[in-house]
Amino acid sequence: MKCLLLSFARSAFAPSKTKYGSSLSLSLSSSSYTSSLYAWNDMFSIQQPRTILFSSSKTTTTDIETEHRQGQMMPNTLVVGGGLAGLATAAALRNIANIDAVHVVEKMCDTLANESAGAAIQLGPNAFKALEAIGGGKTFVEKIYEAGSVLEETLILLPGAADGTVTPTASIPNTAKAETGYPIVLVRWGVLRKLLGELLPEESLSFGTGSEIVGYAFSDDDDDDDKDNGNNNMNNNVEPVDKEGKKVAVDGSSFSSSQLIIGADGLHSVFRERVQTNTMTVPVPEKDSEQSVSSSSLKDMKRVNIKAVVPVELKELGVPFTKEGATFAQFSPQLAGFAGPAGKGHTYWAISVADDEESGSKFLSFINDDDGYKAASKKLLLEKLEASSSSDGVDRKWIISLVERTDSNAIWINRSLEAPVKETDSFVSKDARVVLVGDAAHAMNSSFGQSASFAFEDAATLALLLKENNENDNGSSRKNNSNKINNNDVAKALQDYSDKRTGRCMEIQRRSEERAAKAMRGEEELEDVSKWIYAWKP
Repeated sequence: MKCLLLSFARSAFAPSKTKYGSSLSLSLSSSSYTSSLYAWNDMFSIQQPRTILFSSSKTTTTDIETEHRQGQMMPNTLVVGGGLAGLATAAALRNIANIDAVHVVEKMCDTLANESAGAAIQLGPNAFKALEAIGGGKTFVEKIYEAGSVLEETLILLPGAADGTVTPTASIPNTAKAETGYPIVLVRWGVLRKLLGELLPEESLSFGTGSEIVGYAFSDDDDDDDKDNGNNNMNNNVEPVDKEGKKVAVDGSSFSSSQLIIGADGLHSVFRERVQTNTMTVPVPEKDSEQSVSSSSLKDMKRVNIKAVVPVELKELGVPFTKEGATFAQFSPQLAGFAGPAGKGHTYWAISVADDEESGSKFLSFINDDDGYKAASKKLLLEKLEASSSSDGVDRKWIISLVERTDSNAIWINRSLEAPVKETDSFVSKDARVVLVGDAAHAMNSSFGQSASFAFEDAATLALLLKENNENDNGSSRKNNSNKINNNDVAKALQDYSDKRTGRCMEIQRRSEERAAKAMRGEEELEDVSKWIYAWKP
């Protein structure tokens, strides 16, 4: 059966926003809890490993106008990576920038109908503002509200009862909706992927193809007039290539070349390396030397994160888990746990285990997606939870119960990694042919868990800037006598995108580092960055 696309996003979830952290410090006034809170938030901003995608089952184009836009002089675009960032960017380019010629390729295979793919992510006001623009209005975000669970508060499970139970709690109310008009929602990754995929026509998606792509080259099929204008001419096409520089055919599509490539290929992005090193392809290694396809620097946060969605209602655990709209968190110096409702009949749980500070040893140091490995890891995790409870006296029966009920094949295991954004970085290649979005641009593992939300900001920002730079003051599309792309307009839009996004990403990383340092020192007055995060507008 022909593969068609929808992909993988290593997306992640971040249950708490900054104000939660601040409230927690004041409620608990304990340096150990503030330190653990930072680890807890960090745990949920990890990237979702790639999974297998959908098949050529039916994909609809609900409420999307698909006819050709007259007067359009915008670059046809190839999106490499069909995770949440890739799908959102493709939808934004079509629905906001009016670019019909957008095609998405994803190397993994599965079906869009597979709502159990991945774990879960948390979305806040900034994400929903972006998704409103991408999806064409409030109707789209309301589908997400309905599919997920609106979160009202976080309950911190405290020790202290005479019998050692976890009944005592400290409540951190969620005021996002009252302050912004948008809620905080926890939704399953596969469900959100499906909703994004429905914004795109089936013929614009190809999956199970493109795994060989590591770079790009200029097409040999361009008109002679375009070639004479040089490679900076946006009317020259580029093609995806493999590590030998050969053109990579996109299976199931006639879409073989484009003027623009969107690198949405995630944490281990090959296009991040192309942009940062100003290279179009992988350099040929010297004889007898070994060189990986991607050598981009990633920062290890010294934690391993395990998470899953289990098809049970959280209230089945009994009091205090019967409270509607509540998420639950529990901390200890080396181990943090979280659980929350992720749509009707589903509960999301996550556990973060820190590396041993003295020995440097790592829990589950070797990670792969093999079914046998996952089963063995589940057994080791349960043993770890039991041993930790015996050692520190913290009752973890609640999280143990959720792990026991989970099919081992549904468990995701990741190292916490991030790709720090530096002042000299750009999210656009110097030849203006590659644009980075999502984790490929700014893989995050910060204390604010904004990975997916920032990816949606990327998509909306890029599309809006392309649209604005292609319009006259009266809002009509610019035309020229040759009916070809205006290089200056596109280049300016891409540069504006990079400037806006790198600045915001550097700022949240800076604030995250400052907050982490304060938390580790046990300072109680932590900056409430949620207002800055949520104030973003498309």
